[in-house]
Amino acid sequence: MNGMGFRGNQFNRKRKISMNDLSLLKGETAFQKLFLLFRKRYESLGRIGGTVSLKSFSVEELKVISGLTGLPVEELRGKQSITLLRFEKSLNRTRYQYDSLLSFLEDYFEETFVANRDLLMQEQEREMEFLRDARVKFPQIDWYIDWVSSKSADTRWIWSVYKEDSARLSYYLEHLEKAWGFIRKEHMFIRIPLFAQKVTGNPHAFDRNAILGKMLLHLLTVDQKNKEEGEISFSKTSEEENDLLGFYGLLRDDLWSFITCQNILAETDQGLHPVWMAAQETGTVLNLPLKELIKVDKVYPYRGNAVWVVENSSVASTLMDLAPTAPVICTHGQVRIAGWRLIELLASSEVTIYYSGDLDPEGMLIADRLVGRFPEAVQLWRMDEKSYLEGRSEEIISDKRLSQLKKLRHPGLNKVAEGIQREKRAGYQEALVEVMLEDLKRE
Repeated sequence: MNGMGFRGNQFNRKRKISMNDLSLLKGETAFQKLFLLFRKRYESLGRIGGTVSLKSFSVEELKVISGLTGLPVEELRGKQSITLLRFEKSLNRTRYQYDSLLSFLEDYFEETFVANRDLLMQEQEREMEFLRDARVKFPQIDWYIDWVSSKSADTRWIWSVYKEDSARLSYYLEHLEKAWGFIRKEHMFIRIPLFAQKVTGNPHAFDRNAILGKMLLHLLTVDQKNKEEGEISFSKTSEEENDLLGFYGLLRDDLWSFITCQNILAETDQGLHPVWMAAQETGTVLNLPLKELIKVDKVYPYRGNAVWVVENSSVASTLMDLAPTAPVICTHGQVRIAGWRLIELLASSEVTIYYSGDLDPEGMLIADRLVGRFPEAVQLWRMDEKSYLEGRSEEIISDKRLSQLKKLRHPGLNKVAEGIQREKRAGYQEALVEVMLEDLKRE
């Protein structure tokens, strides 16, 4: 700067310089860089203090800074840093006599600075106010708003919506409130586009890739988590999403979800369903999609008051061949929404449901969930310690899979789980077909 008139104590009192007097400083790259570093340091600390690095400054830029501060270039190059308080003292020996470096910087940038911690506090206060208002406006989903307020990992994307546009998030919560009210009140099956039309006026509002569609799935998952113990995944496959929606009566796909059965009858408000009756009379096995299951009001076995439900399709088919008059149902692995619908109808008819699955972590969790949901109706079938020993295979279960057994709640299953943990081997239904067949014939 070489005699740009910065040094000297021409004034006997401190005063603020007009914006025009700062124009010389604003034109210098060295000061632009330096004062920006000062600003960031202040915002970080919340006060004037600390040090900034001068490593990125060229010799020419250091000469410019030296011209203002009076600090030797060699010193600036040697230390490669400068403290904010040192600069503040040097500033008071120039024409730029401010009451503080903060005042100087605020004039230079023509902005009032706010420390990061103050910004954070202000943002937290805005968030708390938003959540308070949301709980008042949307009381039916206040439990969901409480979950969002926890800021758990699964809610981060929701908070990103808030940061982008809080009014937009409030709009989504308004429609979630209406959607939840509809679900709780109607107790009916309805396809997603029609549901969306009724709730929002837009048939695509709850599409899978729409934010409101994602929030609905998230809300329903949180509700499931609040009802059930253990971990519930927020990341779901398309089929798992369909099952979750279907559990609340919302249909995205009512054809792909199906369950297989024989010797089961159903009724509608018109009386006995002719197709189900014809299947029983002709010994036909039915693959029943959810689309057909939602049309019937009552389901029960053709004979007796018990049905036999198995997880494995090959085992189910064998039992159907060898016990053609037995009421047998196959879930094909995980119980999907069609399976839940059929079992719910059977349970409401006070039918005893004997369930048998593979004696591995996945099969045990399916059984645990079934018994947990229908404790009065579902009884475990060939899922005891003796059956495990008879059906034990040579397949080694990994420690990761074994850890899933910790989620079990049913006392009987926990006893079997101890044996599985000890042996680290899976037990499969195929080895139990003969004794299962004896059970059917005896019944």
